[in-house]
Amino acid sequence: MVSWVSPKFSKNRVNRAGRAIGEGNPTPEDIEVMENWRASHAYVLNTFQATLRNRSRETTAVVGTRLKRRATIENKVRRFPDMQLARMHDIAGCRIIFDTVEQLLAFRNDLHHARFNHRRRGADNEERWNYLVNPKPDGCRGIHEVYEYDVRSEGGKTWNGLNVEIQFRTFAQHAWSTAVEVAGLLTLNKPKFGQGSPELIEQFQLASELIARYFEGSTSCFPSLSIAELKDRFNKCEFQTRIIELFRRVNTKVVDIDFRKNNVLVFPYVKVEDENMSDLEVYSFDNVFRAIERYNALEERMSNTADVVLVRADSFDNMRVTFRNYFADTTDFVDMVNKALEA
Repeated sequence: MVSWVSPKFSKNRVNRAGRAIGEGNPTPEDIEVMENWRASHAYVLNTFQATLRNRSRETTAVVGTRLKRRATIENKVRRFPDMQLARMHDIAGCRIIFDTVEQLLAFRNDLHHARFNHRRRGADNEERWNYLVNPKPDGCRGIHEVYEYDVRSEGGKTWNGLNVEIQFRTFAQHAWSTAVEVAGLLTLNKPKFGQGSPELIEQFQLASELIARYFEGSTSCFPSLSIAELKDRFNKCEFQTRIIELFRRVNTKVVDIDFRKNNVLVFPYVKVEDENMSDLEVYSFDNVFRAIERYNALEERMSNTADVVLVRADSFDNMRVTFRNYFADTTDFVDMVNKALEA
């Protein structure tokens, strides 16, 4: 029988641990508290991924899940000193990707009418995390929603109050988001967090606008620019960043892995001047707790040399689609940008 990790500490204690980590002076117990809090989200993550898979079974949508990395949690509480770790809503994350915006909106509407007690945070403000209606300044598009786990069963009550974030994207939006994350893995920049080269940050903003207009008949963060201006500015940025050229060189190979549903991916950091990417390592497990144990050990040992992530998917193909960034797969993004530029 599966034995899920449950929260051992009060939310006040979790918040104190988060503050200590953010201030850079955590005790070993603070780290233990944070790790227990993160691992506890595996249970609610499993519940929601099952719900999304069941409800999307007759569609072409792709579902994936991941637990937030320790380094990402630490970075977030450092960047946002007022952040309460117990309220961080995206430690558990589900991602569901659709062919079209229409399919995305229809599925989301059906989910809003699902018969469960989980509370949708921000339900009184439908557009709070709707980045289709209000694209982010960095060019991020899609819809994010947060659900607070709430059940009446004795077996599940332990996890009541934990949050899970659901990201709704189209494949076009997913291609853009993947490219942003891969750029962060390949270079010293972190465009996902608005850090690094201004030219690279602007280039992804322009790319989001080009993709939105060409593939979805919409706009993004530069709605007032003409097509000619978008293309000209994008090409000037590329002359300085060479990020599209770098994406074309990237070649991560993953072959003959023994796929299981719980997977730890290890993505080695590389230098921009390297001709090829180092191979991605994949460790697959039937048991989620063995996966978490390996994940924690690898993350501790390789924090400065690789990006380590724990993901869950129904098939290898779905994992590769949903987590393209960890396969350095920017093929769709490069193709879409090229088509938009040539149009």
